[in-house]
Amino acid sequence: MAIWAVLACLMGGCVGPSGEGGLRGSGAGRLERDVRMLADGFGERSAADRGELNAVGVLLMERLGAMGYRVWREPVPVGDKAMGAGIDGFNVVAERAGATRPGEVVVIGAHYDTQLGTPGADDNASGVAGLLELARRFAQAETGRTLRFIAFTNEEGSNSRGSVMGSRVSAQTSRERDEAVVAMLSLEMLGYYDPAPGAQTYPFDTDSPFARALHLPDTGDFIAVVGRWADQELVERLGSSMAAAGTARVLPAALPPVLRDIYRSDHAQYWIAGYPAVMVTDTSFARNPHYHKATDTADTLDYAFLAGVVDALEAGVWALVESGSAIE
Repeated sequence: MAIWAVLACLMGGCVGPSGEGGLRGSGAGRLERDVRMLADGFGERSAADRGELNAVGVLLMERLGAMGYRVWREPVPVGDKAMGAGIDGFNVVAERAGATRPGEVVVIGAHYDTQLGTPGADDNASGVAGLLELARRFAQAETGRTLRFIAFTNEEGSNSRGSVMGSRVSAQTSRERDEAVVAMLSLEMLGYYDPAPGAQTYPFDTDSPFARALHLPDTGDFIAVVGRWADQELVERLGSSMAAAGTARVLPAALPPVLRDIYRSDHAQYWIAGYPAVMVTDTSFARNPHYHKATDTADTLDYAFLAGVVDALEAGVWALVESGSAIE
């Protein structure tokens, strides 16, 4: 998909070959159960109770380990002990080595913490549920490249204050080890769907000549694959592979790096470390009125939409982990 095709997707939206935007994924029940396990079962998962937050991490370790992955904790020191009662945090890392290019790593990450005062169903139980479902589907698969799933702690500012983001620890560790991370996907809010006209907004002036030329959709019925101009090749490959699955409407967007809001998740730490990365997102506050509120509950999500997104992501991940071609 050339850059003109990316612009075409921005103007009209990319869909799979069915032309229907998907929305009929196969794993809706499992995804809803996992979202509810986090948002209803645990509720707020923040530094206000670091022990409770870490308990979520332990559960994720158990789930991923039971799938057969090599799993380990990645310590994340907590500088502000007042909120965490002296307990450090950790990322959960699960890995399956590639068969032909094990030294090349594809990272799929999602943060398991929430903002203070919210159960975080979309932000980010939906991303964690998507991560678990993808891990389940790839657990017995033979891939060319190494596949690494990471559940990050401390993504939210209220949790990383006085400490560091979990994704910063992972990204910097990969850089210090000189690892060849060929792609990083941050799953950041995947489940909010609203096809009503006017439901979709954008974190920039839509009356600007730039925005008017793109004819951006005002319906919140797509999943976005967001990167910088430097990530264009990854945006195009992942976005086109996801769209070809025919299960979700996909909007790939390689955007100017001066747009601050494209840095608002774990992928940005991989950019800082010098790795190609994208954010897969329902666009967060630009669509979801419950963002960072107590109303971000499991009942507000569309699980058919979420399942279609995960089905599309499965196809996209296959395009990245197969060893046939390089990812620039």
